[in-house]
Amino acid sequence: MADYKHILLPTDGSTSADKAAETAVDLAKRYGARLSIVSVIDPVPFISFPEGGGEALAYYLDAAEEAAAQGIAQAGARATAAGVSFESQVLREHGPAQSVVDFAAKDGVDLIVMGSHGRRGLDSLLLGSVAHKVLTLAKVPVLVVK
Repeated sequence: MADYKHILLPTDGSTSADKAAETAVDLAKRYGARLSIVSVIDPVPFISFPEGGGEALAYYLDAAEEAAAQGIAQAGARATAAGVSFESQVLREHGPAQSVVDFAAKDGVDLIVMGSHGRRGLDSLLLGSVAHKVLTLAKVPVLVVK
């Protein structure tokens, strides 16, 4: 059986991410593992901006920052209630899946626990495209929670 030392929980605050948080916190407690909670914000989500698009970008970034903070706070509250210490970070990078995988590699994560579907609109019609891409790209085990 594996002995996990550092668990990564990517979250977007969705119901699926909350279920993943429950599992990640339980595993961190069981193994005495470090828990890192991250949320990814794509700082430039649009290919081009129409005239006046700066306001739309500002609105998007404000909403994305708020959603990231809420998702991390929600998962963090679950960890705190279980007596599990955690560190958290908002990643402001293009491509949430690659950002999660890069964070895992850079920070010595040995397990990624994530929800199967997030708040990504049409992308979530499949296995959640972010979850699917993380499964494809990650060099460590990924536990996808439905």
